[in-house]
Amino acid sequence: MGRQHFPTRPCPICGSTLSVLLFRQSFARLTSASLMDGYNVVICRDCGLGFADDIPPQSVFDEYYRDLSKYEDRITGGNEPRVEQRFRDIAGLVAQFISNPHSRILEIGCASGGLLKALVDLGFHNVLGTDPSPSCIRAARELHGIPVLAANIFTIPDTKDEYDFLVLTGVMEHIRDLDRAVGQFRRLLRKGGRVYLEVPDASRYEARLDAPFQEFSIEHINFFSQTSLANLMRVQGFRRLGTGHVMRPLHEVTCPSVFGVFEYAAEDSAIEKDPDTEAGLRLYIEDCTKEDARIKLAIQQSLTPGERMIVWGVGTHTLRLLANGGLEPARILLFVDSNPHYQQQEVCGIPVVSPRDLQARPEPILISSRSSQRAIQTQIRDSLGLKNPLILLYDREETGNRADA
Repeated sequence: MGRQHFPTRPCPICGSTLSVLLFRQSFARLTSASLMDGYNVVICRDCGLGFADDIPPQSVFDEYYRDLSKYEDRITGGNEPRVEQRFRDIAGLVAQFISNPHSRILEIGCASGGLLKALVDLGFHNVLGTDPSPSCIRAARELHGIPVLAANIFTIPDTKDEYDFLVLTGVMEHIRDLDRAVGQFRRLLRKGGRVYLEVPDASRYEARLDAPFQEFSIEHINFFSQTSLANLMRVQGFRRLGTGHVMRPLHEVTCPSVFGVFEYAAEDSAIEKDPDTEAGLRLYIEDCTKEDARIKLAIQQSLTPGERMIVWGVGTHTLRLLANGGLEPARILLFVDSNPHYQQQEVCGIPVVSPRDLQARPEPILISSRSSQRAIQTQIRDSLGLKNPLILLYDREETGNRADA
């Protein structure tokens, strides 16, 4: 199958079709669970926003997040589920902008409901979540008792009582049709209602904090700075109440993020040119290119001549390496992934299996993840009891070396 091409995407903020190409991101494809085979990272010449061009329509993204979610927590028995500290930190920040404990709060893209549970623990009980994934909806209800509707941002039903506060964390970087999305905020909010947005900060991406080019994941298609996030809301009639920078822990990595609180004033205002995103992305691409070369060499040196390996993980990390020569399909026997949405599929003609299918396999296992490397290593050794040699790419003391049992 040849590379897909899509119509030029106008700037999601100012509508300009003039852009500067910074980078081409490419991905291998799962047989029936792929979003796209790549995109162009560009900068709008007029307003300075960074975004992905040459991407499919919004409907393709909607189907992907409905059917292939990876954001639900696993439901376990025993003690009450722990709410991550990052959710409690965000809830504390959000609470500063909600004056009434009875305010109607809607979180769009709530995943398993951890943030809403943190808000409930602060005394805000009139909460509701939406998520397109049935697995996330089930997890939110069973883990935290949070009411959740099955909907994406474009299909949230009308209500006779408008919402006072909307919360979206790690959502806006995933949405193709941003103008339509902010239009939904206006539909859902009362006049004077507020929105809390938090996204990765493209002006401060750092290659050392995650795997190379991971911020250009298969799902991230908007690259915001503090200025461009405010611009997005400003042109749609929202007044900025406050913005800021924060470092958010996410699994085993840390993500530079930017947040903003905006009030629906129904008054459009002029865009400010974003002075930071292009410089930040250019530096990020330069540093990632160096780290990418190290990763590719580490993989090559980890195998003996003629040896084949098992690759654990078929997310962005693996699909990008396959598309760019970092992983050779001829050296891969199997892929494995814990996400059942990916199992029983193929990548480059190689099957994706469940972890339980590895019991009789002696081959070395490459852990193809930075953010979950430690968790996967623990699963392999402690949960599954496997003795296979492990190829670890992000242990700084022994990068690329094999860790035998």
